[in-house]
Amino acid sequence: MKIAILIRHGESEANVKNLISEDVEKYPLTEKGRDQAKFIAEQICDFKFDGIISSPILRTRQTAEIISEFVGIPYVVDSRIRESGLGNYNNRSVSEIWGMTRRELGMESWESHVNRFQEIFNAYDGNYVLVSHALPIRAAVSSFLDLNEEESYGIDIRNASMSAIDVSERKVLCIGSFIVTPNLNRAFPL
Repeated sequence: MKIAILIRHGESEANVKNLISEDVEKYPLTEKGRDQAKFIAEQICDFKFDGIISSPILRTRQTAEIISEFVGIPYVVDSRIRESGLGNYNNRSVSEIWGMTRRELGMESWESHVNRFQEIFNAYDGNYVLVSHALPIRAAVSSFLDLNEEESYGIDIRNASMSAIDVSERKVLCIGSFIVTPNLNRAFPL
């Protein structure tokens, strides 16, 4: 992959309920989430890219579908950019996991997230939009900044924000932006 635009899904019912969930068919986008996805799609609709890849989770597929309609490119599903493996904490309140490590909670490791994204970056050739989730996106971006999980806690990947990486140059172009940044404009061909 050359350039990757990583987009977090729009607001979902899980976000409103403050839940973490890896369930494939639960928690669709809210109306606000649909509007957020439309807004981010408008931001990138003039870029030329080779494809759109979505996590298999409903909220990401719905976001990818909205982007796909705006740009006229179909999306594909790839489980390597799925939500974190949450173990016994799937569909639980975020407040129940506060202050505990992923290892203590029996969740998927940080390294697994980094490795999944490295696999996908190596599997595709060209420029892609990847619709995923907050923690996997933070892990992918952090790996290009040489930050571990603890060092990246301050990186906030908000709903329907985009983070961009020039994979071929190993350079982060933006993190958590809602608009096309000058770095992204310079790097991504129109």
